[in-house]
Amino acid sequence: MKKSLLALAVLTAVTGAASAQSTVTLYGKVDLGLVLDSGNPNGKSVRISSGVTGGSRLGFKGVEDLGGGLKASFQLETGYCADSAAPTSVPVKNSAGATIGTTTTTSFCTGSNAFMGRQAHGDLTGAFGAMSAGRQYSIGFTNLTTVDPFGTGFAGASNNIIEASGTRLNNSFHYDTPSLAGFVGSVEIGLGEQTGNWQGGRETGAGLTYASGPVYAGFSFYDLSNTNGQGAARKNYTLGATYDFGVVKLHALGQKSTGTPTGATVNLDVLDLLGGVTVPLAGGSLMADYINHNDRTKFSAGGNKDANQIAIGYIYPLSKRTSVYSSFARIIDKNGATFTVGNATESGTGNKSFDFGVVHNF
Repeated sequence: MKKSLLALAVLTAVTGAASAQSTVTLYGKVDLGLVLDSGNPNGKSVRISSGVTGGSRLGFKGVEDLGGGLKASFQLETGYCADSAAPTSVPVKNSAGATIGTTTTTSFCTGSNAFMGRQAHGDLTGAFGAMSAGRQYSIGFTNLTTVDPFGTGFAGASNNIIEASGTRLNNSFHYDTPSLAGFVGSVEIGLGEQTGNWQGGRETGAGLTYASGPVYAGFSFYDLSNTNGQGAARKNYTLGATYDFGVVKLHALGQKSTGTPTGATVNLDVLDLLGGVTVPLAGGSLMADYINHNDRTKFSAGGNKDANQIAIGYIYPLSKRTSVYSSFARIIDKNGATFTVGNATESGTGNKSFDFGVVHNF
């Protein structure tokens, strides 16, 4: 009897330890590319950029198995500049708080390359689906990135022209349903946290995706609230799909945008259409797409600000972690449009851009 009880106790302890296993992973990316911009009236820009295909980053992610199919996890991810120390001007103030000059210090880059400027969230997953809270990618941006042949990176990034639907949402809560025959539903809210105007700056979204075999299809909705006239209001409706035939992968996306930009007196009416391909070639992948931006907003002066973008790129893996890449894109602005060709971390300086670089993931 005693031996049976001892064996049961040992088995219970081992089972409990196994169900509570946790892991923490360190990961990152170093992306450095030579970028040549042209088409700016002030001249060309030639530079080394950090984060052409995707922002250079350092991150930690972990998961704890709580048993019964329940898991707790987290992700903390910061960007950094791999090409420079990013000098920054900082104001110098006197004891009364008045600015009396500036000094230069070094810091992380700005934007998604900024210190803790990427993701930071905690998650809980189980039979009910997945819940997440913190700073995280929006449903609309994830849909756009999945359909874009360039993954919203390289010179051909679709969000050079197409609204990114919030990209990353601060103070947000996100829920995904369990997958049912390939279908997953999602909802999210990012709180603006404005005292006395709790709806101001609030971001909400929803989506439905289907992924099975060679097919991906996704619909997403994004809404940036503009209560009491603070900031800009915008709504995006995005429908995209890909189909992988093996010898070629087809990409197609449409997005309708409405809203009222800051300081504007008219409502936006924009339709963006994307068509693209990914082709396995010589051990790598050839990517190309075309985007048509149809601004149907009736401005009182200046006409409708339309634009087109054409892009081509190639990435070749040297190993499982390291690849070389190159891409070129050109935007044709019309009727006073001012779109520029950027990449995953930069907005660019002109209407044409070429890049060549190396990316290493660890």
